[in-house]
Amino acid sequence: MKRSFIKIILIPVYLFLSAALLLSCEKEDKWLDIKAVKSDVVPETLADFQALLDNTSIMNDASSAGLAGADNFYFTDADYNASDEESRNLYIWSKNIWSSEASVHWNNSFKVIEYSNIVLDGIKKIEDSGTEYRNVKGEALFHRAFATYNLAQLFCKTYTSSALSDLGLPLKKSSDVNIIDDRASLQDTYQQIIVDAKDAAALLPESQPYTQRPVNAAAYGLLAKTYLIMGDYTNAALYAGKAITLRGQLLDYNNTALVNTSTTYRFPANTKNMPEMLFYCQSNSYRHLTAATSSRALIVPELYNSYDNNDLRKTLFYSASAPTAKYRGGYTGKGQNFSGIATNEIYLIRAECFARLDNTNAALADLNLLLRNRYKTNTYINKATTNAEEALTIILAERRKELPFTSNVRWEDLRRLNKEAKFQRTLTRVVNATTFTLPPNDNRYVLPIPSLEIQLTSIQQNER
Repeated sequence: MKRSFIKIILIPVYLFLSAALLLSCEKEDKWLDIKAVKSDVVPETLADFQALLDNTSIMNDASSAGLAGADNFYFTDADYNASDEESRNLYIWSKNIWSSEASVHWNNSFKVIEYSNIVLDGIKKIEDSGTEYRNVKGEALFHRAFATYNLAQLFCKTYTSSALSDLGLPLKKSSDVNIIDDRASLQDTYQQIIVDAKDAAALLPESQPYTQRPVNAAAYGLLAKTYLIMGDYTNAALYAGKAITLRGQLLDYNNTALVNTSTTYRFPANTKNMPEMLFYCQSNSYRHLTAATSSRALIVPELYNSYDNNDLRKTLFYSASAPTAKYRGGYTGKGQNFSGIATNEIYLIRAECFARLDNTNAALADLNLLLRNRYKTNTYINKATTNAEEALTIILAERRKELPFTSNVRWEDLRRLNKEAKFQRTLTRVVNATTFTLPPNDNRYVLPIPSLEIQLTSIQQNER
């Protein structure tokens, strides 16, 4: 059933063209000499549609709401009390989360989908099949898939055998803002991600002039992430391999020209010369959970103490030491958390999948390659075991250490690993002398849909 509802107002369409949009992330790069247009403009040309996709404030921003509920950090009572209402609610896994009827964590991702659909519908009127056309279409498909993936990790259950009956997302595949669909099944939601990402991979180029534009390896990386959540380890390994074949470079953390503790945020600003970057995206929410110097989040000693002293991540990722260590090293090279796709995550996906598929040697080969680029020169000793289960445990521990504040990765991992008894964790926080817990597979691992959305569309709310 479909209902009429103006979901996102896009008129006038502000084509803040590329010069203004990419400047914040690529200040040192030369860009197209196109003036900004602020009028009732209907995009018609491929240049218009590319400009819409280049709106980095929308297309390259993703929610990190899941991170606030994960177990890599903690607040002191004083810092908890000083935090905003939403952060406090997420931190203690409250039944009610949002501080108002609407939420940017829902709306902004659907805005990405809406922009993508405007492009996909608009280019149907253009008789072209050249490189520029393919790139624009591929970018739009990627953005729609990536936004849908991110929404599913926050507002849907994790993928299980009940996906056909579990609630997914309203799958918006048209730019007609007067129509909104009911929630599809979770299975259909993931199939939509897969279809869009595969189509994007076939259209996107191997390289782009700016990391805010996705490449085909990013689409393969998104497929690997999606299949990993689904528990389809064969396909996750396959697509991780495709991404690595195209863009398998790793950053050597010994390279002080690119990475060092003398800079506040450790890593290259504006992703300049960043070899691992497949798609740049950042999170502008909850600055006290980021690498920003104003961050209140303290790293849990369990995580901080798990790093070897020769592991450069211990000093590059964090300032000070436990119990007062704070996160400082993110792939944005600035205060915001990285929420895009990079090669390090793809190697870890393939390593995990190889271990789960009983290919221990291949799993450890990927892991050891990554870690050799993380330790001080000539100090790393290869991980070695012939037991696939042991290898899997090692890889999952390293995944947590490698991606502690990347997007919602830790939240996603807690959700999916709770399906396996041996990896289940009960999360506990003590705030102002009150203990809060989040048991495995609890309904609170799925965030509530903002109440305004429920009121206006009558879609079904998540159980909390």
